[in-house]
Amino acid sequence: MLLHAEHLLTFAAVARSGSLTAAARERHLSQPSVSTQLKLLSEAVGEPLFTRHRQGVRLTPAGEALLPHARALGRALDGARQWASDLQDLRHGTLRVVASNTLAAQVLPRALAAFHARHPAVTLHIQTGNTREAVRALLEGQADLALIEGPVQPFPEGVQASVIGHDTLRLILPPQHPLARPHLAADDLQHLKVIWREPGSGTREVAEGVLRQAGLTVQPVLELAGTEAIKEAVMSGLGAAFVSELSVRRELAAGQLASPALSLPGLERDLTALTPEMPSRTARALLEDLLAIQGEGL
Repeated sequence: MLLHAEHLLTFAAVARSGSLTAAARERHLSQPSVSTQLKLLSEAVGEPLFTRHRQGVRLTPAGEALLPHARALGRALDGARQWASDLQDLRHGTLRVVASNTLAAQVLPRALAAFHARHPAVTLHIQTGNTREAVRALLEGQADLALIEGPVQPFPEGVQASVIGHDTLRLILPPQHPLARPHLAADDLQHLKVIWREPGSGTREVAEGVLRQAGLTVQPVLELAGTEAIKEAVMSGLGAAFVSELSVRRELAAGQLASPALSLPGLERDLTALTPEMPSRTARALLEDLLAIQGEGL
């Protein structure tokens, strides 16, 4: 027995109006098409579903028994259409974001505030990690959008990249450090004691690449996960570090850290949002807010 959804919907329209002509108008069908669908539905059920009379049609007992199911199908389709409409208008939904630490702390909050103000019914799930972890989460389908600051190019197949801002790495030192001067030459960094972020950090990969290109060798003294831990370690006098300029504005303004200008090219980097080639509506909406923030200036 093969029941077609369209036939059930037509049957429900006939039962509702009591007329094949009225049902044909409602369903935007010709009257012969309505008659054909009802005939095929009756054959599939194996019982007549209605009888004709002078005023229209009357359901048989089999028709009366089938009608609640046909009506339920109509309600389900109406509910699905409403759900899809609400989803398109972002009246509900979910957005999963994974962001590298600097972006999670310095850029994402403003964008999330703007997004939530416009779409308060969308549920937000935010994760943080280093650049490598953020890219992996996106590729494994665990995130709708990834925010990174590291050198991942060329980007993996199936990923769409949008530059949302720019950043510069700064060398930070405790203010009492012998190299806490206005400007440093590249050779001044030779054998410098450096506190590194964990492997997989975009900041670390950029800084290591710049030092390697300049032929400089530094002395690693510690690895820490997260920029806040790095800043605390530097302020405690454990060594120097490379961090995002975005992450140390307050400490530099307060004189808690020193950051000499460096004669080293390559410390600039793009801040990038990654999405699948066909991003969700929620991901596209947040990307719009991130690009708007770029226009205002990070």
